[in-house]
Amino acid sequence: MIKILKQRSNMIIILAILTSVVLFALSNYMEFQLMSVLPKAESLAVANYLNKGLVVVFLLVAINAGYSILAEKKRLHEYHERDIKDHVTQLPSIVGYNEDFLDLLSQGDDNQDYIMVTLDIDKFKTVNDVFGFAGGTKIIRMVGEMLSNNLKEGEQCYRIYDDVFYLLLKSQDRDSDYRRIRSILDNVSIDLLSTNDEDIQGDLNGGIYNHMISFSAGGIRICAKDLRNDLAGCTPEELQERCRELAARFADDANIARKRGKSENINTVHLFDESMRRELFEDKKIEDAFLIGIERGEFMMYYQPKFYIGGDKAVHGGAEALIRWNSAEMGFMPPGKFIPLFERDGNAVRLDMHVMDLVCQNICEWRSKGLEIHPISVNVTRPTMQNGAGYLQFVKEKLFLFDIPQDLIEFEILESSTGTDEDVVIDFINEIHKLGFKIAMDDFGTGCSSLGLLNRIPLDILKFDKSFFDSMTLNMSNQDLAVVRYMMMMAKDLGIKTVAEGIEEKFQVDILKDLGCDMIQGYYFSRPLCVEDYEKMLNPAQ
Repeated sequence: MIKILKQRSNMIIILAILTSVVLFALSNYMEFQLMSVLPKAESLAVANYLNKGLVVVFLLVAINAGYSILAEKKRLHEYHERDIKDHVTQLPSIVGYNEDFLDLLSQGDDNQDYIMVTLDIDKFKTVNDVFGFAGGTKIIRMVGEMLSNNLKEGEQCYRIYDDVFYLLLKSQDRDSDYRRIRSILDNVSIDLLSTNDEDIQGDLNGGIYNHMISFSAGGIRICAKDLRNDLAGCTPEELQERCRELAARFADDANIARKRGKSENINTVHLFDESMRRELFEDKKIEDAFLIGIERGEFMMYYQPKFYIGGDKAVHGGAEALIRWNSAEMGFMPPGKFIPLFERDGNAVRLDMHVMDLVCQNICEWRSKGLEIHPISVNVTRPTMQNGAGYLQFVKEKLFLFDIPQDLIEFEILESSTGTDEDVVIDFINEIHKLGFKIAMDDFGTGCSSLGLLNRIPLDILKFDKSFFDSMTLNMSNQDLAVVRYMMMMAKDLGIKTVAEGIEEKFQVDILKDLGCDMIQGYYFSRPLCVEDYEKMLNPAQ
């Protein structure tokens, strides 16, 4: 009986302990105080049980903590694995690039240098628009696979974001590195054209995106041995931090080089040097001054006259509008200093509109003075042709505002601007013709496909580049003149007016007149003139 009572007493004590534990736990979440009252004898028994219980509780807590630590490590490992790999291409991501850079500098071969390359797909937004999100994603995946297929052992490709990839390649020397990178880009472009994917292949070969997918790349050489010497003595934590900084710096420098080729031809490669950083700083100053320069009236028009040479004497037949910038901060700048930059950064469209505005103002003023005005040709950059509808709407509004007849405005495009955007150029020219304007191709003959362009692009005027005539001599043979004669005859057969640029000598004028050239533009007749001086040429009384 005593034994049974003792057992019941023990059970009551255990139940009291459990109840107290539960109530104590609940007291953390509910607003009440927990108080236990037990006789002294039972208190001693409770203490014994609590001592034993605490050991059990401690063991359970320790086991649970160990499990939680292992689970957290597993979770972090899974997160790391997910971060280190790009989910679209399964290539290493920026996290993988940073880790490989650390490995390269901490345990690589002192005798092996590397070149870090950043590259992206030219006009990827257009690619995405044409192929759709799914098609664009498929092309990204294919590009990643094709880039990887062109790598050697110990080299790696990374997909960073969107259409941007990094490469870590083994370096030889600057020329070899350039050829290697260019070869990789060319191989991937060709592989994309010959892909077995029916959807992609159909649109790339004669379909709605009838262009080769091309790339822009920039690279910077990494002298691993020199960097290791610089990092000697760093603690592991310092080494990891410095390597992250260096990885980012090399990527930034490679990106500076990559962006230099954005307005050039297909598969451009630029290797970084320190002058690019200085140029980037200068470019930033020019960009910051651009809109302020427009507001201040720092941009000025110059006009270089063109002359008909078919008659007994040369006759003024119009002029080419040329923009100049006299900046308060940077002084006088020729167009070659800022126009290529604006073609890259998007300011070219705004500049072309400003030029049209200034030309319209000048023509309006000349008309109000009753001067004899001839057509003024205005240059159009590649970005403006890509924004054709907006620009042409602006032109129509300006002509209406200033009451200017359409036959007083002509447009000029550079032959180089047709390189990778031929369809865009043709669409723009067709719209120009619909509005009643004429279009000229400037610097004709500087490209490698000049003759083919005449069959594909509907032009009104050909302006032959100065390089055609620099080699002209007074006693030039008919054989030496054969190419120029043939080009002039071909243009006439196509009903295209011809203009010879850069003419500085009278004998050149005489030869070109005999060859049937329509107009001359060059220093022999006139250098570019400021508005006031050109206005004098328009006054018949002077």
